[in-house]
Amino acid sequence: MTTWIDELARLSAEGTRAVLVTVAATRGSTPRAPGARMVVAADACHGTIGGGQLELRAIASARQLIAEGATAPVLVRFPLGASVGQCCGGVVQLAFEPIGAAQRPWIEEGRALAALGRPWGRLVCLGSDARPTRVFGDQDESAPEAVLGAPALAAHARNLFSGSADGALLVTRTPGGGADGMLDVSLPPELQVVLFGAGHVGRALAEVFGRLPLRVRWVDPRADEFPPVVAPNIDVCCTDVPEAEVRAAPADAVFLVLTHSHALDFDLVRAILDRGDYRFCGLIGSLSKRASFENRLRARGYGEHAIARMNCPIGVRGLPGKEPEVIAVSIAAEVLQLRGVSLAARPARRHGAAA
Repeated sequence: MTTWIDELARLSAEGTRAVLVTVAATRGSTPRAPGARMVVAADACHGTIGGGQLELRAIASARQLIAEGATAPVLVRFPLGASVGQCCGGVVQLAFEPIGAAQRPWIEEGRALAALGRPWGRLVCLGSDARPTRVFGDQDESAPEAVLGAPALAAHARNLFSGSADGALLVTRTPGGGADGMLDVSLPPELQVVLFGAGHVGRALAEVFGRLPLRVRWVDPRADEFPPVVAPNIDVCCTDVPEAEVRAAPADAVFLVLTHSHALDFDLVRAILDRGDYRFCGLIGSLSKRASFENRLRARGYGEHAIARMNCPIGVRGLPGKEPEVIAVSIAAEVLQLRGVSLAARPARRHGAAA
C-alpha cells in the first residue's frame, strides 16, 4: 500500500504537478472522516475521500487548480445532498493544496518521519497566507511545542496524536494574525502484524494485507516461497530461526502462525505465549489441531489462561470455502476487528502459578 506521502514524494521528484485533497472538517453524515486524503494529478489519482459525486467534483476542482498554475492552498465547502447529489446529507470542507517544487522540503521532512514509524503532522496555511507548511513530529526538536510555538496549536496537535486514526482539524492561528490553518496528522499503522508462513494461504494473505493499513513482518525459512515483489507495507524476513522474530516483535503485536510444519507451529505458539504482551495469537488449523496443541501445552506446564489466548482456528466464522484466497479474506477480517481493542499485557502463566 503506497502512502499518500510516498506518492507526493514520487510526483515532486518527477516534477509532476499535483494537488493534495484533504478532508479538513465534516458535519453530519459524510463518506470519510477528517484526515482522509487523495492525491490528484492531471492524469491519475491516488487514494480516496469517499467516492461518488463529492470525489468527482473534488478531482475536477483539483485539476482546474493544476491547469491554472495555482500555488496557494484553499478551503472549499461541499454540502452533500441537493448540490452534490449524495444522500449522506452532511457537509464536508476540503483543503486543496497545490503541490510543486516549493512543497518538496516539507514532503521530504514528513516522509522521513513516516519512514521512522513515528507520528507526524503538518500545519497548513490556507487562503492567501503564503507561509510554508510546517512539519512536526511527536518528540525531540520536532515536537509540536518546538515547531508550532503557540500552546493552543501544540495542544490541538497532541490531541490529534492521541487518536487511533489519521485526523485533521481546522484552526484559527493566533500567532502573527488570524489566518486560518489546518492541522493534519498521520499516525503509523495501529496494527503490527508478524506473519509466519509463505505457503498458499500466507501468500494470499500477504496480497490482502498489502492493501490494508497494517505494518507486516512476513517470516519464512524458505526464500523461494516469497514472491519477487511485495507491497511497501510488508517486510520480508527469510530466517532459519523464526522464533527469534517472536522475541524481536514490538509489544501488542498480532502474531499469525501459518507455517508448513506443525512442529514449527508449536514452537512459535510457545514462544508467543511465553512473551505474553501480544494483542493476538492466531494459529491456522482445525479444531482437532487445537485440541492436540492444547494437550501438548498442558503437558509442558502452560495454564488454562495462557492456552485460551491461542486462537485456533483463525478467521471469521461463516465464510464457506477452503480456497486459500477465501481463508485469507477471513483471517484479514478478523485481524481488522482487532483495531482499537488493545489488550493489556497478560504474561502466560505456568502450571502452578498464582491465578
